[in-house]
Amino acid sequence: MSHTNFDPITLTQSLVKCASVTPKDNGALEVVKKHLSELGFDCHLLKFSGSNSYEVNNLFATIGDKGKHFAYAGHTDVVPVGNEESWKFPPFSATIEGDKLYGRGSEDMKSSVACFISATKRFIEKYKKIPGKLSFIITGDEERDSVNGTPKILEWATKNKYKFDHCLVGEPTSNKEIGDKIKIGRRGAISFYLEVKGIQGHTANAHLAENASHHLIKLLNNILEEPLDGGNENFLPSSTQIATFDVGNPVQNIIPELARATVNIRFNDMHSSDSLVKWIEEKIKKNFIDVKNASCQFTYDSTAESFLNKPGYMCDLIAKSVSEVTGRNSNPEHATDGGTSDARYIKNYCEVVELGIINQSLHKVDEFVNIKDIIELEKIYFQILDNYFN
Repeated sequence: MSHTNFDPITLTQSLVKCASVTPKDNGALEVVKKHLSELGFDCHLLKFSGSNSYEVNNLFATIGDKGKHFAYAGHTDVVPVGNEESWKFPPFSATIEGDKLYGRGSEDMKSSVACFISATKRFIEKYKKIPGKLSFIITGDEERDSVNGTPKILEWATKNKYKFDHCLVGEPTSNKEIGDKIKIGRRGAISFYLEVKGIQGHTANAHLAENASHHLIKLLNNILEEPLDGGNENFLPSSTQIATFDVGNPVQNIIPELARATVNIRFNDMHSSDSLVKWIEEKIKKNFIDVKNASCQFTYDSTAESFLNKPGYMCDLIAKSVSEVTGRNSNPEHATDGGTSDARYIKNYCEVVELGIINQSLHKVDEFVNIKDIIELEKIYFQILDNYFN
């Protein structure tokens, strides 16, 4: 007789207690593997490295033979806790107080992983066999580089003849009630690293120097003076943010030779990384065309392109399942806001939609999840499996 506890609340606690700050795993994937192995899944612990990033532990687990193939994708890595003294409870204690479960990763997204495992157990208990194929794509590399995680799991799966029909990503998407908002796409992300070089000098002899910070400030003001766009039917307006500004000058009587800034842009489908590189080049050219003693160089890091999945089968499946569980006449909002997610890789393999817990405290001090929301999300995930395979 099994002593493994599949209760989604207890399982969430077990996962949160693993201090799996990227790229450390600290037992989180083993918790997932233990539960899925007991259900009869064929589990593959996949370790990937290289590609100018750190080594990462991942898990691919699958069950079933013939028929349509449904995948659940998630991550067990979490962001750092920040100042631990600011936390109400130790961040990896998974403390329950009242109607909330506290801990780093409780919302993003260990409760979702726990809910889908629990829902899968109930489904297998009810039907004894998966009438098709069901797989888990679980990475330990979503919160940082996202290089040796989901994209390499998908490459591995393709080489091993796995083909997915549909995928649900368990990121926290809900707004006020579980299932009231799903993600059908995401904005792209690119960061520009600007460096302006001038001439160092004494602040009393400005005529003999060229202040790099003055030129960088003017450039940044021009970058920000007009919004990139006003958004469209499916996307919010693109967001341009100055993330860093650094002169590195320790004294007050030196005109700085170098000034650096980071500009991060979250862009909708009206732009691409290539078009934004050209845009920043034009801004620099315009600002330095008549400048003799200063220049600007830049590098950039494009981490994601925007994408949009037109609402289809998965959206209808989720709406139906949410309605059946909650009794609400469900018509979830189809959104594309927020940061990036690993859905940007999965979209190249199959139809993918994101549905998870309420988005309210991820990456914050005292991250938490409501107990009742865990219970409801597990029921919705079960209903999605029931409707999908029946």
